[in-house]
Amino acid sequence: MEKLQKNINPIPVKTWNWLGVNTAVLEADIPAITDYSKQPVTKGSEKGVTITDIRLHRDTIKFMEKKMDAGASEEMRDFVKKNHNSGYFIEIEEGEKIETPIILQYDLDEENPTLIDDHFILAHENSEATIIINYTSSCIQNGFHSGVTKVFAQKGAVVHLIKVQMLADQDTHVDAISAITDEKGQIDFTLIELGALQTITGCRTQLVGKNSTGTIHSLYFGDKNRKIDINYVQTHQAPESLSSIEARGVLLDHSQKVFKGTLDFIKGSSGSKGKEEEYTVLLSPNVRNRSTPLMLCGEDAVEGQHAVSTGKMDENKLFYLMSRGLSDVEAKKLIIEADFQPILEKIPVIELRDAISTYLRRRLHHV
Repeated sequence: MEKLQKNINPIPVKTWNWLGVNTAVLEADIPAITDYSKQPVTKGSEKGVTITDIRLHRDTIKFMEKKMDAGASEEMRDFVKKNHNSGYFIEIEEGEKIETPIILQYDLDEENPTLIDDHFILAHENSEATIIINYTSSCIQNGFHSGVTKVFAQKGAVVHLIKVQMLADQDTHVDAISAITDEKGQIDFTLIELGALQTITGCRTQLVGKNSTGTIHSLYFGDKNRKIDINYVQTHQAPESLSSIEARGVLLDHSQKVFKGTLDFIKGSSGSKGKEEEYTVLLSPNVRNRSTPLMLCGEDAVEGQHAVSTGKMDENKLFYLMSRGLSDVEAKKLIIEADFQPILEKIPVIELRDAISTYLRRRLHHV
């Protein structure tokens, strides 16, 4: 068990150990795995979509899983595969454009404090769908979530995967995503990390088809003694592929965050373009903020951009809002919400956007 908790979320190329960014350590004990008795699929019965227990499709997805490095670590990947208490195979039929988002709602409570979920999303050629997975908690005791989600977008397919994490303050969240996009395929991720005492999350996209696209838009919020470890990797394997990573976050109190963003252009990815940008607002002198933007290049004819910026809240904006009657706290809340809004608007369900806004306002009461 101790081995399972170490060397999680490894960076593709290690740097100095004293920086403390190469791997993460899971600080919570892994609890005994009990059944998850709730039905998480709340929407998704539209024509052209099949949602079934992932255990029924192991042979079907076996050959695709071999190509996917999914898991916060190899040990954690095997742990999820052997111990999952929920998991679905979501299949979008060829040529189908699914208008209504497919929604999985996971809620931890006293009867279901542990969730290990394993999902596989297969979008056949020229299909399109939006899948939302939302994690919430009403646990009084320590809740625990660890999961793996794999996505395969075939030729011309478009997948929007939205993950929202609003777990309780004492919970633990370990989540990993692995994705493959084929020729002219596109996978867009919107990843919102707001709760849990410790969050360890990663997303790896392999752009294996010509003209394939992968994007990640991410928000995180750290307060109290929260710890966040984020690891995003976009690997360009095919010519003229496109990728982007955009992350925005706020840290206050004694929170800690590690952000690792990697653009990897391997040989054969000529004509590809990638960019990444992370912006963090620090609202306390006691936070610890570490960012590691990486660009790996094995191909000459590519374009890559990366930028990281960290700073205090814009004093001019604060002064402008406070001069119009807002208090210091209200002005800061408004600026943070406005900064997060472009990414929140990528969530197509108004009720979920409202729930996130309410959750954020409650957490921002002591900014």
